[in-house]
Amino acid sequence: MLSQILPLWLDDPDEPPGTQQGLVVPVDPRGGSTTWMASGACHGSDPELFFPISAVGRAVPQINAAKAVCGRCSVSTDCLAYALLTMPDGIWGGTTREERVAIRLQMVPAPAPAEA
Repeated sequence: MLSQILPLWLDDPDEPPGTQQGLVVPVDPRGGSTTWMASGACHGSDPELFFPISAVGRAVPQINAAKAVCGRCSVSTDCLAYALLTMPDGIWGGTTREERVAIRLQMVPAPAPAEA
């Protein structure tokens, strides 16, 4: 499923009205729907809250504030599943990128023991 999200050039003076091309991208990299995003507790919040500049130090209160929003979210499971597949930066499903890396590593099956 594809979705046109934005004109490639907003209000380009060289293009006649109505002839601007749009950028078409998959709705969801998994091929599913992302309609759950509109139900997120973060919907309408300042996006800056969910994209701290680091994972330590002075960014920790910001991370905790973003996670508190996720904690009251009805679609956090969908959000986390999406983030585990796409690995975007920021806080998704109540996790940081680093936490999602750790979750993905735990999901990888252990290698079979080598035969002697």
